[in-house]
Amino acid sequence: MKKSKRAAQISSAPTVVRYCKKCNARTEFASSGMFRVNAQKKSLDVWLIYKCRKCCTTWNLTVMSRVAPGAISPEILSGFHENDENLAMQYATDIHLIKKNGAEPGKVRI
Repeated sequence: MKKSKRAAQISSAPTVVRYCKKCNARTEFASSGMFRVNAQKKSLDVWLIYKCRKCCTTWNLTVMSRVAPGAISPEILSGFHENDENLAMQYATDIHLIKKNGAEPGKVRI
């Protein structure tokens, strides 16, 4: 019997399922691949922006909260500011982070 290997590659970030206030129901949210970085005195907040697949309402998944700018490596901070595609995929596929933000992992597009 001949064995073959196949590799599947994710073409887009998996969705998350959470309650949408505008739809008034649990719906799928898709990652926009964009970060929002906000400076609050001497700390930073970073979010990954998601959009409801039905109504396009946005939801911010908290990536980092109240972190000193020096605690983030310059490469990562630059990735947040430049909306680095690989960095966004890394956080969008972090199941622990998704659950910590009150959402559930959704479907993966292959």
